[in-house]
Amino acid sequence: MLFVRSLSRSLAIVAGGWALLVGAPLFAQDSGPLIDLLVRKGIINDQEAEDLRTELVKEFVANTSAGKLNLSSTLTEFKLSGDIRLRHQVETQAPQNGTVTNERTRERFRFRFNGDALLQKGWGAGFAFETAPAADSGNQTFQDGNGDYSLYLARAYVSWQPNLNWLVVAGKQRNLLYTTDLLWDSDINPQGVTEVYKHFLAGKDTFEVRASQVLMDDRAESTAGPNGRDAWLFAQQVVYTKWFGRDAIGNQTNSLIVAPGLMLYNQSVLDGLDNETPFNGTTRGLGLVTFAGEANWANVAGSGTQFKVYWDSSYNLEAERRVRRVYGLPTADKDPLAWLVGVGYAFGTGKIQGDYSLRLDYRRVGLGAVDPNLNDSDFAFGNLNQQGFKLSGSYNVTDFANLNLTYFHTTDIRETLIQPTVARNDHSQILQADLVVKF
Repeated sequence: MLFVRSLSRSLAIVAGGWALLVGAPLFAQDSGPLIDLLVRKGIINDQEAEDLRTELVKEFVANTSAGKLNLSSTLTEFKLSGDIRLRHQVETQAPQNGTVTNERTRERFRFRFNGDALLQKGWGAGFAFETAPAADSGNQTFQDGNGDYSLYLARAYVSWQPNLNWLVVAGKQRNLLYTTDLLWDSDINPQGVTEVYKHFLAGKDTFEVRASQVLMDDRAESTAGPNGRDAWLFAQQVVYTKWFGRDAIGNQTNSLIVAPGLMLYNQSVLDGLDNETPFNGTTRGLGLVTFAGEANWANVAGSGTQFKVYWDSSYNLEAERRVRRVYGLPTADKDPLAWLVGVGYAFGTGKIQGDYSLRLDYRRVGLGAVDPNLNDSDFAFGNLNQQGFKLSGSYNVTDFANLNLTYFHTTDIRETLIQPTVARNDHSQILQADLVVKF
């Protein structure tokens, strides 16, 4: 067994060296999954994997033109990436009990630049910049006579992965929870600490526990009561992935994911928020039981095609308190439930020229069901008490550029409701046409 490990490791290094000579930049990006697979198969151990990564990076630095860069010796991988999105947006929204529909056309853009580093001994770090300060949007509208635009720090994090089972991330980070935009806008980068434990079951099946402690607002402790208590969101979930079905050569291709969870706030106060539908006030009345998931079938209409059904839901155990005491609607229905059901079809993975995808989902967002500071800012402009659908399609013009088209249509659930902060819309429509170029 020792001889097999030694031989396999030597072959891996030889293959890595050859790849570095003929395609070093590509190998530097793609070696991580290969090394992880060798660890899982028991061919090399964690320490040998760490040594292999270090040797490959040193070889890359020493024998390619990139060696002119003065990279830290602690790096095993450093990736720079980003994207530019140009958007044409047409939107309409009508206020509750109003007679005028507000219409607007906007030309917008988003720029993002990311840096992610893998360090030795399982450590990592990263950052990201983007073009808008709001938590739930990176968009900037073209305006103000050709003036320049600011960049904002969207992520700054440190990670530690001592082995394949554990991952801890601290700082402003990507959202590691399994969710949809029913509960979490995809633009939001939570700030705090996230822990992930992954247990590998038979075959490709996995069982995960994910937990995030999100610092929502810092308060001055000199103030008595909830106003002087930092606002924290505690989110935790279990994610189980089951693989089933096999293709012609025996690979498991279909999957089922189920993810029940719980989201709780401590009693505090939020202020200074500037997202699409900000609610500046108490965090009381939010105890959300969540359940998300998806079922995927591969090769349903030929090789490379995929079909999926996905869902998400939230039930607020404290909805009555939230609606009647926090939102100030003593006679309103508490409406504690939000749910989403959708279907999707795709050809390819969205990374190769000619790949395309289509998605359609319907959702209902009750007044007391979710946190308006976290949900999707595009669906009903982030408003609660809304129901409707989202239709989206994407086509890869090249490997690095794609065209997206998204349409939202929503109407209110309860017509006579008036809550000017979080439920101000009677109905809305948004059409977004995007060109996205990735680098």
